[in-house]
Amino acid sequence: MKTNLSKRQSEIINAAIRIIGEGGIQALTIKNLSTEIGIVESALYRHFKSRTEIIETLLDSIKEDVTSIYTGVSQSKKSSFARIKDLIDFQLDTFSTNPSFAIVILSDGLYKNEVNLRNKIYEIMEFAKETFIGIIEDGKNLGEIRKDIPSDQMAFVIMGSVRLMVNQWSLAGFNFDLKKRGKFLTKTISTLIQNEVSLKSKIL
Repeated sequence: MKTNLSKRQSEIINAAIRIIGEGGIQALTIKNLSTEIGIVESALYRHFKSRTEIIETLLDSIKEDVTSIYTGVSQSKKSSFARIKDLIDFQLDTFSTNPSFAIVILSDGLYKNEVNLRNKIYEIMEFAKETFIGIIEDGKNLGEIRKDIPSDQMAFVIMGSVRLMVNQWSLAGFNFDLKKRGKFLTKTISTLIQNEVSLKSKIL
């Protein structure tokens, strides 16, 4: 959660997360929020100007966490495969713990008239993509990752695979073990992107 939020703002954001998790992004209304917290709507407007600003703040909080974790993982001394696995694990752990985050991040189509929200989601995705590309480039230089596929395409395959799995999980009502299924996906991804020498070493 963003550290510069007031106690009441944090309470409102946490309530928004609960509402989204229970009823989807459409259920997030000022009326429902005020009822959830137990305050009148006018009091809520003292802390946030609109529903959009609440979602913006939530996305900013998610971006802060993603930036911090991804930067730490990318700068670690682990192998490229281990770092890619750590990033995937972080995503799946985050979504498993907070299913509402999957709804917020993956419901970008609902924000077609909300330019600021679309841009914030795009910024998160671009940062994640560039981080994956950087790790993949490291892996190529170290001889851990195959060089015959462009790094950006590998990043798209990794991110797209994870996104599809999380989408299926969300559409299925979160009724399967996302992290368990993610382990199989990670093994498949590692087999696809590593070179023959690394494949034999079974780093992952």
